[in-house]
This record gives sequence, C-alpha cells and structure tokens, in this order.
Amino acid sequence: SADPNLFLAQYAIGVALARQAKYSAAIEHLHKAIELQPDAAWAHYEIGASLLKTADFKTAIVHLEIATQRLPEFAPAHTALADAYEHTGRSEHAKKERRK
Repeated sequence: SADPNLFLAQYAIGVALARQAKYSAAIEHLHKAIELQPDAAWAHYEIGASLLKTADFKTAIVHLEIATQRLPEFAPAHTALADAYEHTGRSEHAKKERRK
C-alpha cells in the first residue's frame, strides 16, 4: 500500500494550490493523491471542483459523482456536480443534485 504521508502531502499541496486559483497545478497533485488512494472521497471532490474551474466539465463530473456517492451529506459536492451537469446540458440531473 502507498505511504499515507505521501498521499497527504500530494492532497495538501493540491488543496493549497486550488485555494490560490492555480487549478492546473492543483489538478496534477490531486491526481497523484488519487493514484495513491483511489478511495479518497475528499481528493475526488477537490479535483472535481478544480476541474470545474478549468471548464473540464466531463472529467469533473466523473470525480464529483464519486465524491457525492462517498460524501452524500456534503452539499458543496452536490452543488459542484449540479454546476458541471448544467454546463454539459444535463439540466434534469442538475436539478436532482441541487435538491440533495
């Protein structure tokens, strides 16, 4: 199994870069974090949110769907997924996510 400290480092760097609006760099680190721990729901949320900011809506949906499945009570993940759905013309899916 992967070193949890390496995962945490990649995740923390990715989140910090996202907070600085350096989304491309954030995505790289968050992708590495997900490679180390594919089940990390928060990493999927953070990369999905960053991908949304770069207008990569289809890839954002993949990660945000994982995040919402694993974090069903986390409203920001549902909101981000709804936004991604809206940008890809999936209005009904967006409405459903916004209700969650």
